[in-house]
Amino acid sequence: MNIYVAGKDIERARKVMTVLQEAGHTITFDWLVDIESETNPVQKALDEREGIRLADAFVYLWEPDQESARYEAGMAMGLGKPVIVSGTHESWFFSLPEVTCVVTDAEILQALSSSSAKKDPA
Repeated sequence: MNIYVAGKDIERARKVMTVLQEAGHTITFDWLVDIESETNPVQKALDEREGIRLADAFVYLWEPDQESARYEAGMAMGLGKPVIVSGTHESWFFSLPEVTCVVTDAEILQALSSSSAKKDPA
């Protein structure tokens, strides 16, 4: 499955991306690669939007004080992508039918499997 991961905490995102890749998933855009040296914010935004568009599912590593990941999550929701939200939150947007909420990052793989089963019943 092609997955886009959004979040603020770089180490947390790196760990989640690694777990997903080790489980056989593909990360559509690894924004961590040049986060320290990014020189073209317009190109980065375009790459992130394309990564979301190409994703089969979107993983949102929720934190209350983040900004850009909220935009990315909005794009995914607007495209009707399955969204897995990991973390404690209180947003009515997370009650949309395409959104699955989990409390910890350890639950993401199971939620992706459930989300995939809902999308493609076998």
